Amino acid sequence: MIRFDDFDAWGDAISGASLQLVCDAVETRGWAIGALDLAGLVLQVAWEGGGTLCYGGNTHPGPIVFMPLTHADEHVVNGERLDDGSLLAIPSGADFRIAVRKRAHAWCSIALPQDEAGALPASAASAAIRCHDGAVPRLRRIVASITDSLFGQPGGTAAHRAAGQALEAAVLECLPARQPPLPQAGRPRLDRAEIVRRAMAMIDGTVIMPTTADLARDIGVTSRTLLRTFQESFGVPPRQYLILRELHAVRRSLGVPGADDTTVADVLTRHGIWEFGRFAARYRRQFGELPSTTLGRARG
Repeated sequence: MIRFDDFDAWGDAISGASLQLVCDAVETRGWAIGALDLAGLVLQVAWEGGGTLCYGGNTHPGPIVFMPLTHADEHVVNGERLDDGSLLAIPSGADFRIAVRKRAHAWCSIALPQDEAGALPASAASAAIRCHDGAVPRLRRIVASITDSLFGQPGGTAAHRAAGQALEAAVLECLPARQPPLPQAGRPRLDRAEIVRRAMAMIDGTVIMPTTADLARDIGVTSRTLLRTFQESFGVPPRQYLILRELHAVRRSLGVPGADDTTVADVLTRHGIWEFGRFAARYRRQFGELPSTTLGRARG
């Protein structure tokens, strides 16, 4: 396991997905992640020291199964709350949303070989799946056993192959073919997913964070629909999500080694921020240090 004291550095170490991550709140300042190649199947185990709001896409050639290891009922995936008997199944190329509010938690992802794509429901979208009774607890026990035994051991052994076979069999037991997703009230899932997809494209395409009014107008939805979609997907209104994304974007800019004459004001103005004092206070609440401290550390 690789341990981090910086959320963004931890996020960069996650493999198999393109991710937009923001830390909702820190409960314990520490994050960790580790991955095992089990003869074609990749197990990734992570610990997060606080809440996280995640929008991502599966870049692995095969499907991925996401499973909470702690606090399952605090994980909201694609607007649906998981429990101890459900998982998130993500076909290759599909996007997904995961939110855990203000709580340290652990999870794992299991990237299956490409030829196991048929094990997922007949849909190109990611979906929460309710599994057979006892299947998810059994899968968690196998993940815990593999983690305890093989992390830190040289790879490519017969034990890795056997563990991969056992893990794959347990995953497939959780994924009955063509199982429909958990029922969802309100508008069809694709509508909400498309709203988030377009919002993320707007956010990613600009240095200056858009306003919620900008998002709603350019996506073509009402402010109320945008609010409901973000509350469902991430557990926060769009304005709070945009603030978190802005904080993390500025932190990344401050942490880039650069000219000694670069100032915090230079960085903030590039991001369209002019209320320096208010932003600095918000930054300190989020990261436990002032922007000037982050910039000073980058200068060495």
